[in-house]
Amino acid sequence: MAAIHINQEQFHQLVNENKPLLVDYWAPWCGYCRRIGPAYEKIAEEYGESLVVAKVNIDEEPQLAEEEKIEVIPALVLYRNGQAVDSVVAPESKAMIDRFIQSALEK
Repeated sequence: MAAIHINQEQFHQLVNENKPLLVDYWAPWCGYCRRIGPAYEKIAEEYGESLVVAKVNIDEEPQLAEEEKIEVIPALVLYRNGQAVDSVVAPESKAMIDRFIQSALEK
């Protein structure tokens, strides 16, 4: 399953569901965001059963980015039960994203 692109309304629906929500805050002009994109899509395929894997374009959803205090992109945030559990900025590889998810899910 591919990562889904969500807006503020969808975010507020998904963040309170039973499944943990992983969000990639990004922007089209961000070169590093585009570079890590394929790894994030692989994450979506591998974790699609246990997580909702989503992307938020901060240019299209600036209020959500401000609400969630996103200052640097790409930023990955894992939410559970409506709360941010952990985050990582500019992950260097798919392996780093895997480690982040495993660590965040243990919290």
